[in-house]
Amino acid sequence: MKTIGIFGGSFDPVHFGHIALARGLCDAFALDEVRLIPTGEPPHRDALSVSAELRLEWVRQALTNETALVADDREVRRDGLCYTIDTLTEIQHENPDALLVWLIGGDSFLNLDKWRRWRELLEAGHLAIAARPGFDLGALPQEIAAEYAVRAVSASPGSLGKGRISVLPMPLLPFSSTDIRAKLAKGEDVSALTPVAAQLRSAGYYR
Repeated sequence: MKTIGIFGGSFDPVHFGHIALARGLCDAFALDEVRLIPTGEPPHRDALSVSAELRLEWVRQALTNETALVADDREVRRDGLCYTIDTLTEIQHENPDALLVWLIGGDSFLNLDKWRRWRELLEAGHLAIAARPGFDLGALPQEIAAEYAVRAVSASPGSLGKGRISVLPMPLLPFSSTDIRAKLAKGEDVSALTPVAAQLRSAGYYR
């Protein structure tokens, strides 16, 4: 059975933490590939200052030397708001025999019940949680905690299955796209944080 990792996000801008997380997802479950999917028009946040097309190009550049990580442009091409359930449904339709392993941040998992058709999301594939330092499963809302209690399995190839949930056993790098934008706004060097630092600096993005 083919296994496809799904890593969606704004990638505003893409950074080394994103790449490390995608690799970690791939390695933890021995996936065939991981697709990084820049969002087009996100439903849960304000409009982004950089176009979806440009963020997609940055992701493509960042993955130039990666063999199992690929950029997916479907949400950039999509008209209107981009919902995870629509993306997963579309990829599953294209790959009917594949198991989707979709990644979500710990903060987002705490608010999963606010997502569109969130109970269907739990059945759409294997959910992997990327837990930032300080992530507390004890803080989960009651409904989400109940789902986690019956679905939780270890993050390993042998535990893969639709409707299951795992927490990735890896630390995240201690910076974010927000930090990078703030540093760029102050004219600071971000070459150690993002593979597209040269493009960001030369074009003056986020200044």
